Amino acid sequence: MAKLTGPCFSLKASGQLGKTLVFFPWKGLNALRTYVIPANPKSAAQTTQRGYFEDAVDEWHGAAYSAADVSAWNRLAGIADKIMTGFNRMIREYVKEAITANVWERIHYGSTSDVLTVSFVAICHKAAAGNAPSVHYGISKTNMPNTVELDSAGGDTWQNLIEGLTIDTLYYFYFDVGTTATDYGRTGIYSQRTAAA
Repeated sequence: MAKLTGPCFSLKASGQLGKTLVFFPWKGLNALRTYVIPANPKSAAQTTQRGYFEDAVDEWHGAAYSAADVSAWNRLAGIADKIMTGFNRMIREYVKEAITANVWERIHYGSTSDVLTVSFVAICHKAAAGNAPSVHYGISKTNMPNTVELDSAGGDTWQNLIEGLTIDTLYYFYFDVGTTATDYGRTGIYSQRTAAA
């Protein structure tokens, strides 16, 4: 890569020149490299991996996540070891499970109701087929040691009461299903403050 001063008789240049050279900015400098067409072998493994990503993106759009769901995925992404968005984190979770041949069970529309001083009802939506979802909760985004299995509330709605909580305390929770070796699904991290006394 060459550094340039006044490329092409100008102070700045970007783009390709005759499919032989590419001008581009790099770390505040004008730079130049040869034009390269990246290899695309379309191997079986590469095609399979691309299929996982396509399926994951389709799942993100197909789930029609609510604003609360997207915020929950963003909150989960925020505790990751890498900078990523909620979209990236969901894709990562989906692809990780697809690689191990697990079937993703869509869980979405996480919410709460009947918020009291020491309890609230956790609610999510998941198709009736497959495993019952569970809610995991705690007072830290990185440690939710308590788990309650949800009960069917009819249709694709699942819920259960979370009780024995502390007054006026912010709780974090997420939903998942993974009680068998072949099914998996999860949400991002939601939050709910219990009512003040």
